[in-house]
Amino acid sequence: MHFQYWGLRERPFQNATDTRFAYLSDQHREGLARLLYLVEEQKLGGTLSGPYGVGKSMVMELLAEKIRNRPGTLYIQLDAPPVSTLAFAKQFLARLGHRQPIDDLAAALDIIQALFAEDNPATRHLVLSIDEAQMLRENASFEFLHLLSNIRVRRRDGTPVDTAITILLSGHHDLLQHMAAEPSLAQRFQFNWRLEPLNDRQVVEYVQHRVRAAGGDIWIFEEGALQEVFQASQGLPRLINNMCDTAMLIGCAMHASRITGDIMHQAIHETQTPALQLASASNPGGHHDERA
Repeated sequence: MHFQYWGLRERPFQNATDTRFAYLSDQHREGLARLLYLVEEQKLGGTLSGPYGVGKSMVMELLAEKIRNRPGTLYIQLDAPPVSTLAFAKQFLARLGHRQPIDDLAAALDIIQALFAEDNPATRHLVLSIDEAQMLRENASFEFLHLLSNIRVRRRDGTPVDTAITILLSGHHDLLQHMAAEPSLAQRFQFNWRLEPLNDRQVVEYVQHRVRAAGGDIWIFEEGALQEVFQASQGLPRLINNMCDTAMLIGCAMHASRITGDIMHQAIHETQTPALQLASASNPGGHHDERA
């Protein structure tokens, strides 16, 4: 295996949300802290947005690790939710353990509301995390989320006490455009935190961090190779992973002692396609902290 050739105990550049390899730049760390604040204060919700491959799923997984086993907090994560609003509601209920047939959204909401009674400490607070939320294109889906945000934990006499559900949406910048068509929901979300691609210094730190986490020598990649991968990936971790993994494979085949700029150049040529080049060139600007 090529990772063993480089003295590593495992693959450092897998495109998987393995938090052991998580590299947190300042913006990732701040985004995680803000999302955690929304959960701890039982706010209605917020969004995490950014280009494809920038590390949103990793941030959401780190958040899940922090809150998944908290007493009184029920954490539900939906990845790539169904486009159909009713299918979305059924998937949500299935994750809550409800297996009976549901024919309409009103019935689904009644079931969900019934879970949040003051004498049910197991569901004092629910965190609904939706990754790839830009797939929620139907206005009815956002209306369903709006109705979920209305649910409160209630006393036995029916008096509302606390926010029952915190909704966290993570997705491509398109998510914000879809939400703009549903301002009644967008206005309830406290903020949008936008992740941007890594800069040149952070790309070096990212590559070396992952190599170190896999038990290797951080100088496997020469400076020229790191400059090459920054320019080609434009700071997107998913593309960095693909390029570095391919470079390690090529270097192994060549019996190289280091990943040079020339090896990385070849890896980039083999890894990149015209479609990926267009994707990595998309680097919208803007402030990190925005109202959704």
